[in-house]
Amino acid sequence: MTGIRTICIISNSHSTNDVRLYHKLGKSLCSLARVYVLGARGVGSMMESYSDENEAVRTGQAVNKPTRIIVSGFTPNLRLVSLYRQAKKLKPDLVICIEPLTMLVGLRLQKKLGCKLCYDVHEYYTSAHGEKYSFPFNYLFGGLYYLFEHSLQEKMDLTIAVNDDIFRLFNLKTLAEEKKEQAEGRSFVNRYLSQRSTLGVLCPNYPTSDIWHDDLTDCGIGNLLPNTQFDTIYLGGLTEERGIIKLLQAINILNRRHTRFKALFVGTFHSEAFKQKFFNYLMDYNLNSVVFWRDSVPHDKVCSILRQVKIGFSVLHPRYKRYKKALPLKVLEYLSAGLPVVANDFPQLQQIIEKNQLGYCVPFHSTDIAEAVEKLMSMTDAEREAMTARCRKAVQDNYMWSTVEPPLLEAVSYVLDIGTEQPDA
Repeated sequence: MTGIRTICIISNSHSTNDVRLYHKLGKSLCSLARVYVLGARGVGSMMESYSDENEAVRTGQAVNKPTRIIVSGFTPNLRLVSLYRQAKKLKPDLVICIEPLTMLVGLRLQKKLGCKLCYDVHEYYTSAHGEKYSFPFNYLFGGLYYLFEHSLQEKMDLTIAVNDDIFRLFNLKTLAEEKKEQAEGRSFVNRYLSQRSTLGVLCPNYPTSDIWHDDLTDCGIGNLLPNTQFDTIYLGGLTEERGIIKLLQAINILNRRHTRFKALFVGTFHSEAFKQKFFNYLMDYNLNSVVFWRDSVPHDKVCSILRQVKIGFSVLHPRYKRYKKALPLKVLEYLSAGLPVVANDFPQLQQIIEKNQLGYCVPFHSTDIAEAVEKLMSMTDAEREAMTARCRKAVQDNYMWSTVEPPLLEAVSYVLDIGTEQPDA
């Protein structure tokens, strides 16, 4: 097959400017195809890359950045209809489904257009769904959601797994295993056993290289507060399950011990009720001049803010078991910018942070969090510089998106039956 292929990444809840969808999957896949990111909110329209589209048609070369399209709908379920209608107009060769429900949209598009389907699993949807209910209904409804998600995933041509645990959970096979089966042939028993084993690729949510550039001239937003250095930062969604109140309790302890302590929170509140709770806490404990908040910033603007901070926070509520299996992107972003981290004492985080002496992993207690911050604040300049160098080196050597991209492109090329270089039209 020749000509420019079309890939649609569809989501009924994520932003079109989502870091993984747009800045990682979308930009990487642009080397293979024309890519559209369809989402619930964010940046973009059909005209966003109009000049790029014209250039692609004229030269026969794939565009170099995704086009973002916001779909209508007041609720995630209503957006499914809009996703289907918009994607059908684009006539994609491959649809990448982000949430379980969007796989229903993908299957409908496959029936209509004959396109290939991919499921990007970067969250524990089954666990998150079960957590909405109390015992014993959490196991009942979580189990039903598990069966629902897996029944749809088995119909996908490719599944992208964010970690080894999810790769095993969906019984995925690598591209090498798939090619070996095709080359050697399979017995009747092996064919039967492999029916429920689908093609997968491991694609961790590692940071891109632009996060740790020293040159801040391209960040475009300047300093949050001129000549202000923050002691700590939390970067990400603001909810109670992300441990935000526990962090405020630790900051209250640190404020009593250090008169000029300053903490920064960067992210979006997921509910007005929790936003009110957050600011009420600041009022109750007189932290208004200690804790600063600003809304989320674009992915390529994060570097400027991280340069104004000494220590990164990622202390999630251990009540949510899925967090114990995850590697938060914010941890790697902190480290890639040279910030030591105070994080949960989960095994995966301990392997990275404590083994490499990049900060501290602590229990979910405000006093433990505060003590870990104090240890990092008490370092000498030489010790701080050494830890900063270790943080950057650990990420750049082992956890960069550039190491993930080649196997992703190889798997997508295999599904679409194209080479890694897009042929001329």
